[in-house]
Amino acid sequence: MPLPKNRSNSVRKLHVRVPKRGHVIHYKRRIKGNVHSCGITGERLQGVSSRQGTAASVKRSNRKFGGNLSSAASSRVIKFASRVKEGAMRLEDVDVRLLSHVKGLLGTK
Repeated sequence: MPLPKNRSNSVRKLHVRVPKRGHVIHYKRRIKGNVHSCGITGERLQGVSSRQGTAASVKRSNRKFGGNLSSAASSRVIKFASRVKEGAMRLEDVDVRLLSHVKGLLGTK
């Protein structure tokens, strides 16, 4: 019978082969927290942590859209926002996925 601490779904059972007894069960704790992803591209965000007990400024980068968008997506949003602001591009020409973020930078709803 396993120990009470190992009777949880947060502990993974690993079947390990050993020389004498065939196999034994090792228990390994699952890592809590989800993988943070970009809101536009869906790729994994670098430098973002979900560890408990840390400050919010440590969990995400201190820049525009830090913790929400990847660096490539945020640079595209900033480029489109500056083009719309300067008049080189209309707001209707911006990609639909980027539109809400561009509007947020421009201060329009």
